[in-house]
Amino acid sequence: MASCFARARSLLQGFLRGPSTSERGDALSVEPAGDNLEIAGGVLTFVDPIRAAREPASWLTAFTVAAVRNVPIHAQALRAIEQHVGQADANALLPGGHPRDWLLEFLKPRPGLARGLTELRDCRLLARLLPMAVASAPSRAQGPSWKIVPGASTLASIESLEKLLVEKTLSGERFGSVLRELIEPEILVLSILLRDGAGSNGGPSTDEGVRTARAAMENFDLPKEQQQTVEFLLRNQSQMSQTAFRRDTNDPDVIRKFTSIFSSEEQLKMLCLMTVADASAAGGAGFTPWKAELLWRLFVDAYNHLTMAYADEIIDEGEAARTTLQANRPPSVSEAELSKFLEGFPRRYLTLFDTGSIYRHVELCRDLGPADIRFDLKKKADLWELTVVTLDRPYLFSNICGVLSYLDLDILRGHALTSLTSVVIDVFQFIERSGALTESRLETLLSDVVSGRVEITALLREKERPLASLPAERTAPVIYFDNDASRRYSVLELVAEDSTGLLYRISRALSGYGCSVELVLISTEGRKAVDVFHLKKGDAKLTDSDQLSLTEKLEEALR
Repeated sequence: MASCFARARSLLQGFLRGPSTSERGDALSVEPAGDNLEIAGGVLTFVDPIRAAREPASWLTAFTVAAVRNVPIHAQALRAIEQHVGQADANALLPGGHPRDWLLEFLKPRPGLARGLTELRDCRLLARLLPMAVASAPSRAQGPSWKIVPGASTLASIESLEKLLVEKTLSGERFGSVLRELIEPEILVLSILLRDGAGSNGGPSTDEGVRTARAAMENFDLPKEQQQTVEFLLRNQSQMSQTAFRRDTNDPDVIRKFTSIFSSEEQLKMLCLMTVADASAAGGAGFTPWKAELLWRLFVDAYNHLTMAYADEIIDEGEAARTTLQANRPPSVSEAELSKFLEGFPRRYLTLFDTGSIYRHVELCRDLGPADIRFDLKKKADLWELTVVTLDRPYLFSNICGVLSYLDLDILRGHALTSLTSVVIDVFQFIERSGALTESRLETLLSDVVSGRVEITALLREKERPLASLPAERTAPVIYFDNDASRRYSVLELVAEDSTGLLYRISRALSGYGCSVELVLISTEGRKAVDVFHLKKGDAKLTDSDQLSLTEKLEEALR
């Protein structure tokens, strides 16, 4: 009997693992790739497949290694996973971690992503990681629930997306740069995956499909902000192609109407890339150079409209009273209080922040006096978010940036808005690498600097002195003024190599020249900082002479 079991084990191991090294030939290279993993002939497989069957945690490790090495997984290893995935507890797949975190990391665009997703689907691991409930559609053939199984068109779109990273054509370089700028490109890929259940063209099944995707995301424990991004892409997936290919995009009203659906540049970038990926996946006449040019032109015009006309449209008294925020406000916020708070802010404020953040801003502004400064600091995944609420005062924005720089906090993005009643809301998202940040230290220093009790310039100068002699070769910044894009403001767009204290130096130069900063959009893309400022000097836009003088001061500050 023992010999029978030994023989059965030997046959099973041979079946799951595939041909032995000797059977494959001596010319086939075998390379260890981790615990119980090896790469043979450019294909990843398990060394001991029976052990792998007992260790579900090793399955996702195999996919991670395959992704990093950009190699396929052996078909028989996939079959082994498929045979046991139904019996594996979901927690056993990723002990000590959340399957959501693993899958989102796996979904980041890179060469081989579509192939990896195909393998993940074929062995039924994808369905295990991301189940989708369809309780609202019991008439479906799948029954009360089904698992996500991306089809050929979905995988072709994802493959088209990953090719943008290496494509050398003009179109590839343009849209590839947009893809590299995304803050969370994995959310775009997740949206394409979930779209299988949301209707392919935004037709009658879109609402039902969005509900289905929402159930999957809630089950997946996806954060609310990311859920909202996915739902936005699913609902608007056809908007960009319809506008680019069926409308006169030279008409400013067409651009204005198209951009009204977006609450951020990130949404515009994602929708653009989804459109490009789908058109490229269609093949043939799906994505001609002419269509690529139309899409690119629409993207550029929409991006410029979003970033340069942000501060023009102001929330008036009637809109503040009618907004849907009133219907959902918590008991702690009265109707009159919310209306008074909203009135005079740029209309874009309503789309830059979610409802919970807006209600929190109302509470922070309550009984705000001339000397008051209020803070709200919270951790959001790997980022910290700081909200500062106060009344406008000279050098306010630059002083806050100076404090963040002094504490070695790496600002990634943010917004600064000022209402007609001089209420300022500055929001910064940053990375804190030392692990030593405390709320009390940050708030104390901010209060002292903003109130004038501490001079942040002196602190920064003392801190930077040891680095003064270090040579630095930097890319020349791009400084661009536009007096036509906005009715009320001069718009400054500045692109520069990111560095410590960059925002502080820029904003201090602006304040030193006598400019009032009404709205700021902050973005860091890799090592490149892209910042947009809406400015006035006195009550007017900057003159040509002002722009020349200010350019010199900015160049000096950046040096």
